[in-house]
Amino acid sequence: MNRIDVRWNVREQCAELVVDGRSLEEIVDPERAWGVSPFARRFLRRPLKETLATYRADFSRRDDRMSGSEIELHVCCACGDLGCGNLAVDLDLGPEQVTWSRPHWAADDDEPEEPEESVPGDPLELMPQELVFARAEYDRALAKIEAYLSRPGWRQVPKADPENIVLRRIFAWVSGREGRRWQE
Repeated sequence: MNRIDVRWNVREQCAELVVDGRSLEEIVDPERAWGVSPFARRFLRRPLKETLATYRADFSRRDDRMSGSEIELHVCCACGDLGCGNLAVDLDLGPEQVTWSRPHWAADDDEPEEPEESVPGDPLELMPQELVFARAEYDRALAKIEAYLSRPGWRQVPKADPENIVLRRIFAWVSGREGRRWQE
């Protein structure tokens, strides 16, 4: 049986799931090139609570493009939108255990015409095909995420994001005697 927990990722400003001592980001995106936990401060609290509900098998308010028992594990770091390519698994929530299986790209119903070649570092190749957790431990991990979401001041853009630092330098508002002007 696999272990599951949650920890705060200071760099990405998110609550991230930890499986067998490694964050999901470390498992599926070791180069930290494309994604982030769906529980990041850059996303609004309400959609995050809806995402958390899917982890509890409540699929009533999720995106219509998702199907079956699909849950998102790792999302686009800029917007979290399905169209950008979010890593998902199928959820089986039983009374004693929880199973994540069949890693795939969320909302990707397109069947390739030809079998796709395996690419080194592909998240679908890096993610285990099945993970099984004790239900009590899984519920404790989700309760920790909920506690993070309940903290005041949730919605914040990460300060360490290099792209945002550059934008702040280029478009910083400066007040002066002449009035406001853009500073480069």
